[in-house]
Amino acid sequence: MSIDFGISILTNIAPIYLSELVPAHVRARAVGFAIAGSGAVSVIATVVVWGSAKILDRRQYIIPLAIQAALPVLLLVLSCFLTESPIWLLSKGRTDAAKERLTALRGGTSFLAEAELSIATVALRSTSEKKTAFKFWEILNLANLERTMSSAALLCLSQVGGQILVGTYSTVILVQSGVSDPFKITIIIFLMQFVGTLLGPFLLDRFGRRTVALPGYALLFLLDLAAGIIACVGLKTRPEQLALAALCIIFAFVNSISFQSIIYVLPTEIPTAHLREPSMTWTLFWSYVTAIITTFAIPQLTSADAGNLGAKAFLVFGGFMLITIVWSYFYLPETAKRTLAEIDELYERKVPKRHWASYKLEMTESEGKSASQNAGVTD
Repeated sequence: MSIDFGISILTNIAPIYLSELVPAHVRARAVGFAIAGSGAVSVIATVVVWGSAKILDRRQYIIPLAIQAALPVLLLVLSCFLTESPIWLLSKGRTDAAKERLTALRGGTSFLAEAELSIATVALRSTSEKKTAFKFWEILNLANLERTMSSAALLCLSQVGGQILVGTYSTVILVQSGVSDPFKITIIIFLMQFVGTLLGPFLLDRFGRRTVALPGYALLFLLDLAAGIIACVGLKTRPEQLALAALCIIFAFVNSISFQSIIYVLPTEIPTAHLREPSMTWTLFWSYVTAIITTFAIPQLTSADAGNLGAKAFLVFGGFMLITIVWSYFYLPETAKRTLAEIDELYERKVPKRHWASYKLEMTESEGKSASQNAGVTD
C-alpha cells in the first residue's frame, strides 16, 4: 500500500511540475514522456517476469525484486538534481529566483524567460484577485465546474473504453479465446503501448489535441466493434483468433496515442492556476474509482461462471467509446500551443471548444508583445 501511495503522489505532482517547466509548444511532449516512462517500466517488468519464470531456483523471485528495488533508488538520486518550478517561485513572490531558474531552463535566453514570467504574472494576479480563502471544493463552483469536469473526463473515460480489457486482462481474454502464446501477445501489446506513448506527445504538439483525439476515439470505437463481432462469430478458427489478437495489439497502439498521451496533459492545462493541484487530485481520485469499478466488473462480464461474455465484452466498451466521441466533440478544448493565460481567457470568453484552434486572442497577443518589449528593455 505504501508503494501505491507513493505512486499516487508522483502521478499527481509530476505532470503539473513538468507543465510549469516547459514552453507551451512542447507541453504535451514533456508530460507525455513521463507517461511513456511508466510504459517502459511495464515492458521491462513483463519481460523480466517472463524471463525469470524459466529459472527454477531462488533467482526466479530475487531478480524481479532486485530490479524493482533498484529503479526507485536511481530515481531518488536523479531527483536530487531537480530544479524548483519557476511558476511556484513566482506565486510565492520570489521573482528573482523564478527568473534565474527559468532563464537556465531556456538555455540562458533571459528575454524569453522575462516574457514568459510577465504573462504568468498577469495570470497569477488575475486568479489572486478572484480568490479570497481558497477551499478545495471551489473546483466544483459553477464558474469552475466545466473546467474541473473537462480535466477529469478523459482519464475516467479511458478506463471504460476497452483499455483495461486489452491491458490488464489481455492474457485472460486471449486464453479464453483460444489464442496460442497469449503471454507473448501480451508483451507485444505492452510494447505497442510504449511506442504509442512515445509517438503520441509529438502528434499532440504538432497537430493539436482534438486533431489526434477525435479520429483516435473513432478508430477505437471501430476496433471495439470489430473485436466484439469476431467474438460473436465464435472464435473457432485460428484466423479468427489471430484477428482478435491483432485487433488487441492495434487497439493498444491507438489507445496510447489518443488516450494515454493526452489524459495527463489536460489536467495541467485546463484548470485555472490556483486550482490546478486540487483539480489534478480530483481527476486522479475519480480515475482510481472508475479503475476499481472496471477491475471488479470485468470478471463478472467475461468469466465463464458469471456473464460469460469473454471477448464479446468489447461491444460494451464500444458503447462507452461512442459516448467519449460525443463528449470530446463538444467539450475537449484545443490547448496546443496555448499559454495557460490564453486558456483562461478562452474559457472566460466562452469560446466553443471546436473553435479554439482558429480563435484569435488580440488582448493576450498584445500582452505577450508588451511583455516581450518590457523584457527587452529590462535586459
